[in-house]
Amino acid sequence: MNLKMKTLAAAVIATAAVSTANANSLLFPYFTTVNGAQSVLSLTSNVTTPVHYVYNYGSSCTHFDGFGALTANDVIQHSIMAPAAGGFGMAVAGDGSTPFYMPLATDGFLVVTNTVGAATNALRGEMVIADAATGIMTAYTPVDNALDTSAAGKKRGNEGDFSAIVDSAFRMTFYPDVVADTSWYAVVVGDMNAAIAAGADWTGATTWTTAAAAYDNDENAFSGVMSDTITCSGTIDRDDLLNSAQAASINDGGLVLNTFGAYAAGATGVVLTKMQTVLPAVGAPFAGTTFLTREVAN
Repeated sequence: MNLKMKTLAAAVIATAAVSTANANSLLFPYFTTVNGAQSVLSLTSNVTTPVHYVYNYGSSCTHFDGFGALTANDVIQHSIMAPAAGGFGMAVAGDGSTPFYMPLATDGFLVVTNTVGAATNALRGEMVIADAATGIMTAYTPVDNALDTSAAGKKRGNEGDFSAIVDSAFRMTFYPDVVADTSWYAVVVGDMNAAIAAGADWTGATTWTTAAAAYDNDENAFSGVMSDTITCSGTIDRDDLLNSAQAASINDGGLVLNTFGAYAAGATGVVLTKMQTVLPAVGAPFAGTTFLTREVAN
């Protein structure tokens, strides 16, 4: 999973929830532990509960899971990276709660689930991504599914079920190519419950297709259709959306209408995050900064 983060100085993810209530399964659509970055997870629960962490990491979106624990009305804040691998562990060392760490330098997305109690607002959270060396400072709230995940047994009912997300059509805009390098990180979502219960990789897939034309910033249309398939998660570059003639014609910023469809293996929608890295020509203080934004579907 090459997210083309380049040199990061500051970032923001604006994340919209599926429901007004926080759910028992929370989707954190991006984390990173590469190049010294620290992804810091904050969790709180209104019930005492084991907490199931499911990391989906690397270019193959590999499944890696385990359990932490929270006591009622407690808060745990910890780096995702294991201390032995360079993480700082828990922000408060004496906290009696238990984290579950990622032992590798990698990136991906994370699902965290409350496993006790039928309330659909038991678990709440936040992700902060920070790297003092490059000045990264990113914070966002997770996407929730507002479902009861307390069913007994390993196959906890509704765990990882994000099938209420059916976002498929997006207006994908970008700055001039001398101003910013733009890409999008797509997480294919749906009912991940069976894959999580089996300890298997999530294989939900979708094919994206652009509309018959792309537009520059003066509404001039340049015809052409592009398409590709994403399994689990992946990055879409600006030039993936444009054929070579379109790319040569649209240098001053533009718009591509893009639709995800032909869903497979339980997938229902996409969580799409735009990544905009400001290029050196812009100059200080923004050059090298990457801004992240949750895309809103049409």
